[in-house]
Parts: sequence; C-alpha cells; structure tokens
Amino acid sequence: MNLSSLLIAHRALSLGSIRETARRLKRPAASVSSALGKLQAHLAVPLVTTAGNRILPTLEGRRIARELSRIADLVLRLAALQQSADPSAGEQEAARLSISLLALSRFIVVARTGSIRSAALEIGMGQPQLTRQMKTLEADMGIRLLQRAAAGATPTPAGEQFLKVSQEIEKLWLRLSEPAGERFRRLTMRTNLGSVAPLGRESLVARILAQLAAQWPKQQPRSPLYISSSNAEELLSGLSSRLYDVVLLDTLDLPPDIEHRVLSRSGLCLVGARGLVAQLDARPQDILIAAPIALPSLKSGLRQKFSLYVEDVLTAEERAVLAFTEIDSIPVIANLVLEHGHLAVLPEWATIGMEPSLSALRLPSAYDMQLSLAWRKTGNAAATARLVESILAAAGLVEPEPASLADPSRAQR
Repeated sequence: MNLSSLLIAHRALSLGSIRETARRLKRPAASVSSALGKLQAHLAVPLVTTAGNRILPTLEGRRIARELSRIADLVLRLAALQQSADPSAGEQEAARLSISLLALSRFIVVARTGSIRSAALEIGMGQPQLTRQMKTLEADMGIRLLQRAAAGATPTPAGEQFLKVSQEIEKLWLRLSEPAGERFRRLTMRTNLGSVAPLGRESLVARILAQLAAQWPKQQPRSPLYISSSNAEELLSGLSSRLYDVVLLDTLDLPPDIEHRVLSRSGLCLVGARGLVAQLDARPQDILIAAPIALPSLKSGLRQKFSLYVEDVLTAEERAVLAFTEIDSIPVIANLVLEHGHLAVLPEWATIGMEPSLSALRLPSAYDMQLSLAWRKTGNAAATARLVESILAAAGLVEPEPASLADPSRAQR
C-alpha cells in the first residue's frame, strides 16, 4: 500500500465517482480504480457499491471515512515537503507520491535507532538493502531526510518533519487495518451459503437456515458459516463466481456445471380476496384478469413458475392486459393482498391459517416449486453440500429423493 493510493481512494470515496476523481487528480481512471481496489484488499472488506456511473460507500466505507480523510491530509503535508512540489498543485502532486507504507515504517525505525545498521538488524533485512531503500525514499521526496555520519544516521530538519508526519500516518493506518487480519482469517476459512429469502418464520427455508446456523459450529468449529439471502438469478451468478460455496434455490433451471439435490417440493396457490377467488374458481383465467397481481421479479424462481403458468392458461391478448406490481418483498406482497385487493402466488404451506377474508386456489402440480441445494461440480463444494445435506437430514428437513429424480452418479456411489 502506498501514500498515493490512500489519497486517491479517499478522494474517490468522498466524490462518489471514479471519473471525477481521475479528472480532479489528473490521473487515469484505471489508477483510481486500482487504488480503491488495493485499499479494499488490504482492509479485507468492501468499501463501495456501484450504482450506474456512481460509487456509493458501504457502511464500512462510511465508518473509516474520517480516519482515511486524516491520512489523506497527512499525505498532503508530506507532499508539501517535496523540493519539487508545486504549491498550487496540491492533491495532484500528492496523488503521485508513490512511497510505500513499508518504506515509511522502516524510516521510522532508522530514525528511532539512529543507525541504518541497527535498524536493519531490528527489521531483519540486509544493511545494503535498507540503505538503498532510504536513498530511494529521499529521491522520491527530492530532499535529504538523513544525516549520515560514522556514528550513525540522524534525521535532518526536513527529516524531522517527515518523521513526525510519518509516525501519525503509521498510527492511523495501524488502527485502520488492525481488524483486517481477523477478516482475512475468517474469509479464508469460512463457508459461504446463499439462500432465497425465507417467506416467514415458519417457512421451511427459515427452519433450514436456523438449523444450519445452530449445528454448523458444532461440526465445523474452525470454519464459520456465513449465510446471505438473494434471488435465484443472483445466487446462481454468485455460485459461478465462487462468491458462494453452496446455495438454496427455488428453481431447477440450472447451468450444466452446477449439481443439485431437491430438498423439498411445495404446491403453489393463487391467493386473493375470498369473494373474488371463490366466485371464479372454475375459471383461473378470469381471476388473473380481474385484479392486479403482486409478484416478485423475474430473477426469482417463484416468478418463473408463475410466468410458465400464465403462458399455459392465457392467450397472448389476455396476457397483454394483465396488471401486476413487481416487488421482491413477501411482506409487502402480503399487505397488497390483505389491504389493497391484489392477487398473489404463494407456496401452499403459506396459505394455512391465513385470514378468513382470503381464499386460495391451488395451481396444478406441474407448477410446484422445488427447493434445491446446488453447488459447483469442481473443488470442495460437493463435500460442503454433503455436510449441509447430512445436517438437514438429521433434523428431518430433507424429503426422500424419488428414484426417478435421483442423480445416477449418486446412486452408483
């Protein structure tokens, strides 16, 4: 990590734009992106998310902003010490200060010990290498930082100023990067499980995730389990990019390099006001057209099943007049059904004990939902999937696999 990267990353976070940062600092956009990437890699945590052409700080990005700003101010002070520094250039000059934090740290040791030889012994490197590094540091700054004599090496007046600022930078950086070691350890050891969002506390997905969260530490105490929720499309994308080791999906439309095991099956129901559904239950087509429909996005397996159903029971003209609200939030969909007269498609188990004012029409079994455990065919993902399956099977959360759907390769093992 070097000083220019810290300054550039700070400016990118504060401006919220790679291109604007590049323009202001007169640096290539690629250099700005690289600086931000280096900082995120060193801290082992995402600092930004992207939204169109903008970058938005994450919560962690906001948290470190104050200390990063203080470091950037100190880098500006160091840049002002340069013999060739243009006072009007300011940040543009500092954005080219490619001095590493390691070089700063070693200069501090040399200044403290008063001897390059003693500093080299303390650091554990050769004296010639440390001598060359100090000369390179002075060349980068364009000023003499050390007064060398037979008795040792002491900072010059400019070196004293450089030392004071360097010590402040080192203190702030150590405070900023201290948690990174633990993050790196956890990142390299942990297992990442992605899942579709549970529809409620009593849903099978919620029970599965709770069971895994409770039992995983007992079987894998050195490999923590990290669980996150998303939709089917993003889960598959994350599985392919190795963001996830295994995922729980509500779709069977999988790429050829992905293996899966169906954990459970559930019927789907069209849910709406009792008067509407009960009155027209002989003609589902009329129900679909009679009221607006609240649906999750096309990225979800539930929506994909509903789309297949609509294509089968409605003509193109009827599909054209469908009115629907697209929202990836089951609680909001439930409120639209209860309070605003919308229709919705929900798993059959979710209709048990529903409001008396509502009614449900079960869709044909051809449109049943399957909850599957999926993993990549390569690496250790299969072993992780087997462990997940064994934990769930022991808790009775896995349905027996029908012979017709069983994986032939599994049957041979």
